[in-house]
Amino acid sequence: MTSAQPVVPVPRRLVIDRVLALVVVSVTLGLVLVARLWYLQIATGEEARRRADTNRLRVETSKPLRGIVYDRGGHVLARNVSSFTASVRVTDLPRDRAAQEAVFARLGAIIGMAAPDVRKAVEPGRADPFSPVRVKSPLTRDQALILEEQHTSLPGVVVRFTPVRAYPEGILFGHVLGYVGPIPPASVEARAAQGYARDDVVGLAGVEASFEGELRGTSGRQQVEVDAMGRVTNVLETLAPVVPGVNVVLTIDAGLQRQAASALARAMARTRSPQGAIVALDPMSGEVLALAGLPGYDDNLFATGISTADYARLSEDAWRPLFPHAIGGQFPPGSTFKMVTAAGSLQEKVVVPTTNIPCAGSITRNGLVFRDWTTQGHGPVNARQALGVSCDVYFYSVAGGNPYVGLQGLGMARLAEYARAFGFGERTGIRLPGEAPGLVPTAEWKRQVKNEAWYVGDEYNAGIGQGDVLATPLQLANMTATLANGGTVFRPRIVRETRDPAGATLKRYPPEVIRTVPVAREYLAAIRAGMRDTTNAALVVPGFAGTAYSTLRPFALDMAGKTGTAEFEGPRDAKGNLPSHALFVGYAPYDAPRIAVAVFLYGGGEGSEVAAPVAAEVIRAYLTGEPTTSSD
Repeated sequence: MTSAQPVVPVPRRLVIDRVLALVVVSVTLGLVLVARLWYLQIATGEEARRRADTNRLRVETSKPLRGIVYDRGGHVLARNVSSFTASVRVTDLPRDRAAQEAVFARLGAIIGMAAPDVRKAVEPGRADPFSPVRVKSPLTRDQALILEEQHTSLPGVVVRFTPVRAYPEGILFGHVLGYVGPIPPASVEARAAQGYARDDVVGLAGVEASFEGELRGTSGRQQVEVDAMGRVTNVLETLAPVVPGVNVVLTIDAGLQRQAASALARAMARTRSPQGAIVALDPMSGEVLALAGLPGYDDNLFATGISTADYARLSEDAWRPLFPHAIGGQFPPGSTFKMVTAAGSLQEKVVVPTTNIPCAGSITRNGLVFRDWTTQGHGPVNARQALGVSCDVYFYSVAGGNPYVGLQGLGMARLAEYARAFGFGERTGIRLPGEAPGLVPTAEWKRQVKNEAWYVGDEYNAGIGQGDVLATPLQLANMTATLANGGTVFRPRIVRETRDPAGATLKRYPPEVIRTVPVAREYLAAIRAGMRDTTNAALVVPGFAGTAYSTLRPFALDMAGKTGTAEFEGPRDAKGNLPSHALFVGYAPYDAPRIAVAVFLYGGGEGSEVAAPVAAEVIRAYLTGEPTTSSD
């Protein structure tokens, strides 16, 4: 049996040291815990609560329906159709980049996009991680259903109902309506300052762009609860209601637009013209009744995101189908400009309505021969007759002078003043993007732009709408409307009124007078009489009928007009003639005007043969209410 081991006492000092160490550690840990609690609850408590609430509470935005666009008779031209969009909310993506890439790859496989393209689409959303950023729109119904079914494996991916635009008339109204699309990158910040979200769509051309403020509506906002996947589980409060865009009623008659575009297309095909335009206005109000340019484009291509191939095809076409030819095309107006020259020369007393100027087929100045369109000449003609037979020598003389008969001439400075009074050389102000100002040349302009001196030949050319004079089809139509109504220049209007979704009128757009041309009514009446002779006189001067008489006689219309055949630089024909654009302007009825029309065909040839029947066909269709077809 062994004896018990003696107990060795622990020194008191060591016990005290151990207790003190334990106390120090405990106190230190306590202080650290208290400090951490203070940091979390006091110093950063508000931020922590905000982040916790953000993970649970969120403000969701609801997109408004865009306003519908109608023609003047209530025919729908632009509407909304159901669609789905795949978006990504960056804040709900996995924090790990590799996991994010897996989401991008899975999403791309479902919607038909490569993972790098998905990543590129999502990248702008990192600047505003709580707002969804559009990845693809529209989705097919099957794609939307698959994304919804697989949402647990696609954190951050949001499928949203987003209506898209549909344009029932397609190419017929492409240049008028334009299209909508995602906000261009260069405009994102500016649009954000106006209250747009990054994934909003905006009007990018035509009425969609110029009436964006009316059509867009106002997004709604709701405070909602979301789950860990970012999906809404409960709506707590409506912060702002969704306000749909207002509906827009155009001045255009869809039936007349169809007739105008068809007549223009047939004439272009017959003459192999690659480009053309037609504009019809109400001369008593400035309302646009028809406005078409060819070639054009189907705005439905843009409604759902145009393909690279389609955009390349349109943008690389030499004849510019995306370009608004009727308001943006600038061409020499040719003899359709002679009414301006006549108005200025009569008002400035260069001639009086009965003044006869001899036409022997040409006039020579400073050794240069300026020829009339007919080599035999028209004989002596006054203002009315000169318009009826389109005598070039008469208008050379009144514009730049004729020393053989002691005529001083109007001169370019004064001719330019009258041209501007009729609306040339400046935009009309129609509420559509892409309008061009045209050009009224002067001696100062030629010196500054071309560094060349001004000659009498420049005045001769300007007097017949050639040389450097440029005009748009819209300007020509507005000039014609001004002559028809007795001298009032209206601003062309494309929209009649806006309405709320219930159909009540919100705003009407009344006629807007720009100015009255400073030409006496008796002189305007003489000009109109000459225009009537152009279309209806079997004999204006011996041997010559009105330049459009034989072509327009089958239409039996009480109308007035003016032909134009404007030469431009290009290969000459077998007779040595330059190529020419075909133009015509006209209005009807003669004594009670209801419609004014301008027609332009690039390289179309003779205006009397090609452009005049197009205008007559459209005028007759409008006045009778029945479609007609010219004898092409």
